[in-house]
Amino acid sequence: MLNPRKKITRKELKRDPLMDILYRLRHGWLKYQAKISRFGGMALVIVILGGLVMRWRTTQDGKAAAVVGMAFVEFGQGNYHTVIAQLNNYADEYSGLKSFGNGLYLLARSELFVGDTLGAEQHYRQYLDDYGSDPLITAGALAGLGIIAEGRGAYLEAAEQFKKANRSAPTADFKHRYAVYAGRNYFLADRPEETLEILRPLLDEKALDFQTTNDVQALVASAEAKIRQGRGV
Repeated sequence: MLNPRKKITRKELKRDPLMDILYRLRHGWLKYQAKISRFGGMALVIVILGGLVMRWRTTQDGKAAAVVGMAFVEFGQGNYHTVIAQLNNYADEYSGLKSFGNGLYLLARSELFVGDTLGAEQHYRQYLDDYGSDPLITAGALAGLGIIAEGRGAYLEAAEQFKKANRSAPTADFKHRYAVYAGRNYFLADRPEETLEILRPLLDEKALDFQTTNDVQALVASAEAKIRQGRGV
């Protein structure tokens, strides 16, 4: 009489098909290595394994790109909880794949929008660790960390994150925006010197809009007043 089959374990469910293939190839190589030339056989195995890895990654990249594409549609419609549900399921599986970088950033941004700052911080940092090659998105991730730090009152940390975002941003508009955010948080952190250091150069910029110019001027004036007050002037 046949024994009833065991339930599939969590470990079995997570088995990677690629690793199964590699294991079988390695097992076959060990079994028949005495029958083939050592160097020729090793080269053949390397070529086969390399081809399988490339094919697997290409397939996975395609799947990841499809998932991210659907999430972008939902994000554009403001369905942030749907985006989170879609991408959270794949964050571990697809993280590191080229096509999932934007998805990881999109996940963090959606989490930030719904107030899940712990999840947002985790995925912003994961994006920066695993990707970070796109200067615009890198700047956005750093700014996201700045927003989270500012929200919990860690103004100096927020200022440093915004300053990094300012340096990474590839366009003047974003550079100006992150510089103002950094200056504001340096001021809140009682660092008026750093406030002036990052904001004074903006006053020489001709491309600032009226509102940004007013904000910068007000912060600079407040920082200068605080310095004078500290000196007893």
